[in-house]
Amino acid sequence: MKLNQMIPPALISAIALGLFSIITTPLQALETFGNEGIQFELDTIIEFEFVESNGAFQSTFGVINLDTGEKTPLISEAKPSNKPQDISRPSDFQDDTGVSNQNDFLGTPGDAVPQPLAEFKFQANTRYAFYLESFYNGKPVGIIYSTNTENPNTRQQTEFNGGIDSLAKGGNLIRWDDTGIVKAQQERDFDDFIVRVGGHQTCPSSSNVFASVKCLTQN
Repeated sequence: MKLNQMIPPALISAIALGLFSIITTPLQALETFGNEGIQFELDTIIEFEFVESNGAFQSTFGVINLDTGEKTPLISEAKPSNKPQDISRPSDFQDDTGVSNQNDFLGTPGDAVPQPLAEFKFQANTRYAFYLESFYNGKPVGIIYSTNTENPNTRQQTEFNGGIDSLAKGGNLIRWDDTGIVKAQQERDFDDFIVRVGGHQTCPSSSNVFASVKCLTQN
C-alpha cells in the first residue's frame, strides 16, 4: 500500500507545513540578567553607578564578553578605601551597606572611586557577565564573575537585588562578595563592592519596559 493511500492528502500537507514552520521560525532569543548570565534580545546601552565598597582590596568592575573573552573595565577604585586600614583586622562579618562604617574599608564615590559613573553597550544575543578584578598593594589577587559557572566550584560571588524588570524601575543593585579571593578571614556579606545598574535615565522614544537604562535600539 502506498503512503498516499494510507494518509489523507490534507494531513500530509498539514504535517509538511508544520515541519516547514519549525525549520523557518527563528529561535527566540533568551534574555537573562542574573547569576545565570547577561543577555539581551536587542542592542542595549546600560548605565552603571558605583554605590560603595566595604572591602580591603582595590578593585575594578567591568563586563566580559563570554563568547570572545574580551574584558571592558567600567568602574575602578583609585585606592582600596577612603582611609588606610590594617587588612589583618578581623571582619565584623556583617553587611555594612549604607551605614558608613569607616572601620570596614569604606569606599565612596568621589573618594575611593573618582569616576563613579559608566555605561556599556550590550550587543544583541551575545553572552556577557560582570567581573570584579582585585589587587592588593598593586599586585593582582584574583578575579571573580557574576555568572556562577565562571567561578571555581560554580561559587556564587554576586547577589542581584532584582531581575531584568528592575532595570527600568529604579535600577538593580549588584552586590559582590570577594570571599573567593584569598582573605585574612572568610565572610559572606556581599558588601565588598556594590554597583547600581540601570534606573538612571530612560529612553523617551522606547516603549519597551526593559529600556532601563539609557536606550534600547534594534540593529
